[in-house]
Amino acid sequence: PQSAKIQPILFMQQEGLCNLEKQAIFNGANELIDLAEADGIEIRDLGVWRNNNYLDKNGSLKAYQSVDWYLKNGKQNSRNNYQLNADLMLLSLTREPWKKTLSHYDIMAIHSDMYSGKSNFVIGLARTYDSTIISTNKFKELDDKTRYECIKTETMHELGHVFGLIPNYRTNNIEFSLGKHCTNTCIMRQGLTLPRDWVNMTKDRLKYGPLCNDCQIDLKKQFRNYQTQK
Repeated sequence: PQSAKIQPILFMQQEGLCNLEKQAIFNGANELIDLAEADGIEIRDLGVWRNNNYLDKNGSLKAYQSVDWYLKNGKQNSRNNYQLNADLMLLSLTREPWKKTLSHYDIMAIHSDMYSGKSNFVIGLARTYDSTIISTNKFKELDDKTRYECIKTETMHELGHVFGLIPNYRTNNIEFSLGKHCTNTCIMRQGLTLPRDWVNMTKDRLKYGPLCNDCQIDLKKQFRNYQTQK
């Protein structure tokens, strides 16, 4: 069975993402790494990433060479003019040509709104053992402290999915609501109403801790499995 790996996280951001939001994402990611006891995972900050020679001779964006290209892909293939297609952007992240030579996870952070499938919007989208896209858009009207904490919760939730939560073998305290989620008092439960559900989830995180016992055990097991297989 596949497991989460000890490998770097490459972080890139949309231009205009504010420092408060970026700090919330980094702190959330680092806290989840600590909870997973996944020592050795480092976050490499690529910022507003643009590779050398990311434009061709005509001034067009080269594929996979900048955060701008991923965002352009999401915009050009969107069903409307005010959201990005998260499915296509996530697919592009998973298909990066250097994924085989540099084994890593991806976090792409954006402030634009986005959608997935038939949903009206999503605040995050993740592929297990691979990548996640995190949008801060739905929290922009909150006060700074609440916005910071909600984005931290969101990051831990989405990266939790990347790290293998909720695993296929688990059958207790789960629901299938836009993916497999926990039903305990936990950051891995589903939040469909924005921002209310995420504000409440964040209050629970601060009061009771991020993960329920089930998810804590499952998260650590993901990395123990990897260490055993090495």
